[in-house]
Amino acid sequence: MDNKTLHDGFRRQFTHLHALTVLIISLLEIIGYIVLVVSQIEQFSFANAYLWYGVVIPIVINTITHFVARGIINNSSVGREQKNRCIVTAALVTSFVVAILHREYIVTSCAFIFPMVLSAAFNDRKLLNTSFGASLVILLCVGGAFELDGAITLTTILNLVILFGLAVVSYLCGIVSINFSKQNYATIESQAQQNDRLRERVRRDQMTGLYNHNTFFDHLDNKIATHTSDKQLCLAMLDVDDFKTINDTFGHDCGDTILICLARILQKHCGMEHTAYRYGGEEFAVVFNGKSQADVCSITENVLDEFSSYNFPFTDASVTFSGGIACFEPGMTRDKFFEAADQTLYRAKREGKNRILTANESIRV
Repeated sequence: MDNKTLHDGFRRQFTHLHALTVLIISLLEIIGYIVLVVSQIEQFSFANAYLWYGVVIPIVINTITHFVARGIINNSSVGREQKNRCIVTAALVTSFVVAILHREYIVTSCAFIFPMVLSAAFNDRKLLNTSFGASLVILLCVGGAFELDGAITLTTILNLVILFGLAVVSYLCGIVSINFSKQNYATIESQAQQNDRLRERVRRDQMTGLYNHNTFFDHLDNKIATHTSDKQLCLAMLDVDDFKTINDTFGHDCGDTILICLARILQKHCGMEHTAYRYGGEEFAVVFNGKSQADVCSITENVLDEFSSYNFPFTDASVTFSGGIACFEPGMTRDKFFEAADQTLYRAKREGKNRILTANESIRV
């Protein structure tokens, strides 16, 4: 799962959580009003002030806020950071509505914790700062509302001071959480990069830098599985001629120099479009994707020309290779495809070396 998918999943969960929060608050507001009516503290009437400011208005504001936020979050053209801000903003609106319209229950002012939790979950310090600032605004508005109601008491002031302390503690906890998450993510990312490097080393031949034998078959399986009829898939098998004699005469270091040279020439001519492999020993493989047989033959010809004309310091003689080319046909298995190229290579060896053959005709003698 990539990072984008993970964040999208979390945003959906937080959106669902906000919907659940709005639903629970709305039910509690309705139940609270019913209890007040049953207790004869309030009267059931559409003209009742508490019904409007304690039930209808908060439900309408919270519901509209949620659906607007959900619409923005589901909009694919909106960026990730904007979506995160949208969720936190929706939570702040809900917190503000609950804290102000239900200020008689001073504990509702703790609703500011929800946006802080969301900001910390998104590892966004700016969002956390915004949420903390908004929480202070909420507390000031609650205090101002009590002042307008003429209901400021010592207990109210102490409650607001305690809530301010809770906001500070929540903010500091959010900072610690974000710092921990970032450090943890950096550690995980570093380990993942190290694992990728180790995996890549295992997949490559350490001397030539080309992909190795096992990776060759993995890639070949994948190319065959994704092959379409509109693109030709060809395989070339190459083998350095008289390599054992070269090793016995000049030493293995010189033999290694020859293999490295051929690998570099293959990489030069194949580029990023096609993939070269060290199949084993002095044998190489190249998978050509989207090239015709004629094009493959031309590229392989150029490789042979450059390789055979290379002047090695330990010998005046030309070093050559033989090659066999096969094109994938519908219904072929991986083994049959490989065997067609490999057998053509051995036929080139038998017919005199320093040549490239295809499965159906001779290209170079």
